[in-house]
Amino acid sequence: METEKICSSCGVRLGKNDGMTFFKCPECGVVEIGRCPNCRDQSVTYTCTKCGFTGP
Repeated sequence: METEKICSSCGVRLGKNDGMTFFKCPECGVVEIGRCPNCRDQSVTYTCTKCGFTGP
């Protein structure tokens, strides 16, 4: 069973919506960051749960 995906900024559950994205933390490369379309459009910050990196 796949782990539920959530937005790393606002915590909303991510389904199969257009505009969402997932990528590894640019700093540590370990944690997967999820971004909903709303937070991406508004450049809401996120923080990596492993290394503390904060990005737009």
